[in-house]
Amino acid sequence: MQISYGKATYILIAISIIVRLFLGNQLEFGNDEVYYWLYAKYPDISHFDHPAMVGLFIQFFTLDLFFDSELAIRLAAIIPASISMYVVFLIGQYIKDDFVGFISVLLFNISIYAFIISGTFILPDAPMVLFWLLSFYFLIQVIPEPPQKKNTLKLLLGFLSIGLAIYSKYQSVFLLLGVVLYVLFFNRCWLKKWKFYIAFVFPILAIGVIIYWNYQNDFISYKFHNNRVSLLSLSFNKDSFLREILGQFVYNNPYIFVSIVLMMIALIKKKFLFDKKMISFFLLFSLPLIATTTYLSFSRNTLPHWSGISYVTLIPLLAVYVSTKKNISRKLIIGFTFLTVLLSFISLEINNGWFLPTQESDKNETLGRKDALMDMYGWQQASKKITKILTENELTHLPIISDNWYPAAHIDYYFARPNNMLVYGVGELSKIHKYYWINKENPKLNNKEVLYITDSRNYRDPKEVYSKLFNEFNLIETIPIIRNKKTVKYIFIYQLIK
Repeated sequence: MQISYGKATYILIAISIIVRLFLGNQLEFGNDEVYYWLYAKYPDISHFDHPAMVGLFIQFFTLDLFFDSELAIRLAAIIPASISMYVVFLIGQYIKDDFVGFISVLLFNISIYAFIISGTFILPDAPMVLFWLLSFYFLIQVIPEPPQKKNTLKLLLGFLSIGLAIYSKYQSVFLLLGVVLYVLFFNRCWLKKWKFYIAFVFPILAIGVIIYWNYQNDFISYKFHNNRVSLLSLSFNKDSFLREILGQFVYNNPYIFVSIVLMMIALIKKKFLFDKKMISFFLLFSLPLIATTTYLSFSRNTLPHWSGISYVTLIPLLAVYVSTKKNISRKLIIGFTFLTVLLSFISLEINNGWFLPTQESDKNETLGRKDALMDMYGWQQASKKITKILTENELTHLPIISDNWYPAAHIDYYFARPNNMLVYGVGELSKIHKYYWINKENPKLNNKEVLYITDSRNYRDPKEVYSKLFNEFNLIETIPIIRNKKTVKYIFIYQLIK
């Protein structure tokens, strides 16, 4: 007996949850993930780098950090992403049928951005994707249609979701741009309805909270992001542009990227015929962000996942386009199976190093520097070794200082947290980020002795960094991190004395 596509979607989501739980339990935190744990440990209405939602999600799903393992914290991404999959199904179902909804979920699960970056790792993208898709789902049922009283609740829920998405990540303001562009070009009758303007209260409140925090902090977030995303530079950064395009190609899965390009060509040539209102709605809610991030990459270093949500938004429309292809569901299931096996193998390989070549280095201080995977390995091993050393030497009463948010956040989670120690950022605001505010919450740092911990991935000589603040720089221990019986990096513990 053949099961319905609705039931098949539930089974697919359940399998996806199991796979992502496995990955979330296997891998240690990367630099960004462990940094956002600080948002939950030191909550605020907004933060230096991003708004507060990711921290609130972590607090909610861990019962305010009562459960504090990597997997428990990553539940704040794994569970919302699973809800996002169902929302994608509902969008596909709404614009056509259950089969398109099912294909949409399959496409979601072969996207590295949707499946891993926002669906497994705990980043601001995790709550943003959920609220972005919820807003899109509600608004696609309302904005393209004539204003009706029965749709008022969906309109308000759509704008509420926009506000929550903006409170997750700044680029969600492109949702407002999508609404405004669609109404101006395709459905101006909404401009005559007071409830349309009332709905803007939700995103305005979210923006207002963010602005209020920045007002209290000299608008530091906008100064920081303005340096990253200036729109007026005339220089051309070839490396950044190529990295952005290649990143979009890989992060969103080559199949999805190429299929979207082919779909756009088919739309231009009028070979893909579908509801014009729906097509316009999808394009106005996705292409502006893709175009903006690509343009920014001409002159600035961008990150490919910035536009990932736009590709996710296009997935249901893409599902309509590919749904007529022969055996498409079978091919996508094979693709999903291959991806899950590949990612599972990579996670095991990171932890075991069966096939990865061992990097050589003439100095302990640089071992593993070129191996980005080292950011997600060795911290638990180091935690046990460092705890033993600090306890034996009776040093757990000393604070730890660092001049950069990475590896400070790793040090905080894996070394300081188990030993009830405090970590201070001592350096420029542009480098210590959240620690500028954490310093204010902790007792004032006036110790004559402190600890300085660094690793060979991010080694900085404490004599060069803190020569003006301390007189003695004593190396207490050099700790090898072993994988597959080989040393892959070192952790260095220094005692600094005034």
